[in-house]
Amino acid sequence: MEDGDDWVREREGKILSFMGGNKVWVAGLLIIAIILGLYLRTMPMHDHGGRPGLWDITKDDWTLGPDLDPWFFTRYAKTIIEEGSLPEIDMMRNVPLGFETAKATRLLPHLIVWTHSLVNIFGDYSVEFAAAFMPVLMFALTIFAFFFFVREVFIGKGKKSKIKANIIALISTFFMVVMPKLILRTLAGIPEKESAALFFMFAAFYLFLKAWKSESMRGAGVFAVLAGISTGLMALIWGGHSYVFVGLSATIFLAFILNKIKKKEFMIYSIWMFVAFSLMIGFSQRFYLMAMFYLLETFLPILVFFILAVHFIIWKTKISQVGFLEKIAEKKKIPPNIVSLIAAIIFGLLFAAVILGPEFVIDKVQGIQQMIIKPTVGRWDVTVAENIQPYFVELRTSFGPIIKDIPIMFWLFFAGSVVLFKKMLSKIKKKDSLVLAGFYVLFFFGLVFSRYASNSFFNGENFISKSFSFVPALLLFCFLIYYYWKYEKKEHKGFEKISFNYLLLFTFFVLCVFAAKSAMRLIMILEMVAGIFVAYLLVEIFSKWRKLRKGTGKTTMAVIFIGVIVLSLLAFWDSYNTTEDYARNMIPSPYDQQWQKAMSWVRDSTPEDAVFAHWWDYGYWVQSIGERATVLDGGNMITFWNYHMGRLVLTGDNQDDALEFLYNHDTTHLLIDSTDIGKYGAFSSIGSNKDFDRRSRFPRMMVDKSQEQITESGIVRVYQSQGELIDEDLVLSIEGQEVFLPGMRAVIGGVILETVNTGNDSFAIDKAKIVFFYNNKRVVYPLRYVYFNGNFIDLDEGLNGTAYLFGSVFPSGDSIDFNRMGGVLYISQKAMKGFFAQKYLLNDVFNNFPNFKLAYSEPSLIVTDLRNRGLDVGEFNYYQDALWGPIKIWEVAYSGREEFNEEYVSTNPDKYIDWEL
Repeated sequence: MEDGDDWVREREGKILSFMGGNKVWVAGLLIIAIILGLYLRTMPMHDHGGRPGLWDITKDDWTLGPDLDPWFFTRYAKTIIEEGSLPEIDMMRNVPLGFETAKATRLLPHLIVWTHSLVNIFGDYSVEFAAAFMPVLMFALTIFAFFFFVREVFIGKGKKSKIKANIIALISTFFMVVMPKLILRTLAGIPEKESAALFFMFAAFYLFLKAWKSESMRGAGVFAVLAGISTGLMALIWGGHSYVFVGLSATIFLAFILNKIKKKEFMIYSIWMFVAFSLMIGFSQRFYLMAMFYLLETFLPILVFFILAVHFIIWKTKISQVGFLEKIAEKKKIPPNIVSLIAAIIFGLLFAAVILGPEFVIDKVQGIQQMIIKPTVGRWDVTVAENIQPYFVELRTSFGPIIKDIPIMFWLFFAGSVVLFKKMLSKIKKKDSLVLAGFYVLFFFGLVFSRYASNSFFNGENFISKSFSFVPALLLFCFLIYYYWKYEKKEHKGFEKISFNYLLLFTFFVLCVFAAKSAMRLIMILEMVAGIFVAYLLVEIFSKWRKLRKGTGKTTMAVIFIGVIVLSLLAFWDSYNTTEDYARNMIPSPYDQQWQKAMSWVRDSTPEDAVFAHWWDYGYWVQSIGERATVLDGGNMITFWNYHMGRLVLTGDNQDDALEFLYNHDTTHLLIDSTDIGKYGAFSSIGSNKDFDRRSRFPRMMVDKSQEQITESGIVRVYQSQGELIDEDLVLSIEGQEVFLPGMRAVIGGVILETVNTGNDSFAIDKAKIVFFYNNKRVVYPLRYVYFNGNFIDLDEGLNGTAYLFGSVFPSGDSIDFNRMGGVLYISQKAMKGFFAQKYLLNDVFNNFPNFKLAYSEPSLIVTDLRNRGLDVGEFNYYQDALWGPIKIWEVAYSGREEFNEEYVSTNPDKYIDWEL
């Protein structure tokens, strides 16, 4: 048996010798990871039925993917190429005020310009092609930066340490390139801010670690400058620079508490911060000196710098010779860094209160409180999908596969984080490190599971949820302080020996978990970091197995290792398949092609100085594809205008108010898109007063054939609701008694339609009823209006709402099953008063908005295809779980009575409303 063990050790030694002395295997595997990452990210550019997926059918040229913001950066890149620079004021946005281009990210458009110059070395390519290809190039650089950052975290001086670091970095990189949420921001055709900024983020972390480890001050200074440049460049592209500023400043603060900050480290931190700030202030009007104090993410680095400066002033100058300070230094009852922290807090509060005002301190405390408890507030923020706080049941879908309700990747990276946390504390007593690791587990559970699901006991809103989030964090903090103080009193260096690399990684990790819990769009950063902990778990288990002697323990560890490998491979394969599916399908859909055709009409048939009004989502498309100015766009620089657009136009109940608002914005055309039906709840909420007087939505109900009844005279059809709440209080008179249904509490159950046969295979709608449920009681009441096949039918009695019938299309083998009465949109009597329902859906049946003349209607490509098959279909049809309808554009004819109204062009809502938008 000993001979067998010797053989294993001999083989192992040769493998380690090869891996330690030969770097080819590292480069080879890294190249494979890059190829895999680029293959996935170029899939939209591959052939899709005879032409690339990213194709504009009206221009017969390259286009971008199905996203909004990238068009803004592409338009700026095109302007730079054609004009040489950007104008000071962009009059395509926020008409009539325009937009100061110096406040936008100029670096990203320039990256597209530089990509355009690069690709045109090899041929004649459009700006759209360059914009589509730029994320692919930047992701290749991101892979390098990520790999070297992870490697730098784990690398040591020995050969085995370098091998271990290379393996962890490679496994992490392979996981990173296949993470599903990440590809949505780094894919060809999606030149988003993150696609470029992620490279600078990981470059900043890597260079800062290199500066920290540099033995000479000169080398440290060079790396610190480069780290500062990377951070500054990231800030000029993306608001996610807070990951670097908060991550590094928090890590430095912890290192300061642990007595790890000496003169060199203070200089590295100072150089990094000042270089980054100088770059930001020098190249963007979004940042200026005082803004650095008021923005929380930039104030934290300044605060940490102030604490370090106070520390060095106290202990590295003659001030340290003051009597009581000398006694503290001699007796060591209070660590010098704690004295410095207390002094910095006192001086800082006095300075802030006197110079910046007491409200500055209060504002910062409130900002931190809001960031922790409820980061998404206001009507506008909560209606933007990517800003919504996810529940754990939503977050876990990014960390699959989910087997028997267990998210495998999630539990793997959690286990890896526990193992690394314990390893980080390896220089203190084992018992103490186990206690702290236990409290870390409670802290992690509280952070993640306190917002489990909306219908859960832990919904993130109630007292129990908030306590579950706060109490474990407080316990971990208290016990860390206790053990820290205990070891300081004994002059034990256990905490001081905590690896700065691990400290940075853990701080970044906790920040990523917190950010992912705060907003859907930030889950992708946690995805990138999660793979690091899975990789570490694999390598650490293998290392543990190697060190054990043969026996039960070694066998058990081998079984665990094999199990973790299998689960990791499952997680990798699941992520790869999901990512590949995303990548293949992130190309212009029939909906996007409908927009291409509509914007072709806009380019060809409207004056070049035309101004379009619409909900904010489409602004960048109209500006970039349609080449026309807009009132609103995705930048949402003036959210007060969103309120007016929602209130006075889209849900507006009279033509005069709508015309006056549009007149103040020089509007010539109004556009509404079919997806606005689903967004009605958002803009009616934003456009409401303090009491939500306009809030409504259009519940979609599909026919339930199992409840269909054929009578002697016709058919009774039942349309089943999904349980939407009614939008206002209703008082119904039923058999001489009044029935009260409270708004936002009573539920819409469905709609019942009765038809009667009229001969010649035709029929007429005879009755319409709506069903409500409240307090376990079913209430059925007549519905007055029905809209079917282009006809508005008044049944003369009932609730003044409308059952809007639309067709449904379901594939059936080689044919299709079409039902022209397949579904109903319920238009409540509140929504019936508004422009959207009357003009877009009902084609102005009451003639309340005659000054809006329909200039163009682009039908859905689904509708066009059905009509080409000879089917008599209406404007709206249900297909593949979506309601497809037209893009309608109206010309605005002013009455001549409109006047200038300062409120309508104001950028300051506080002057006019007393609630938060």
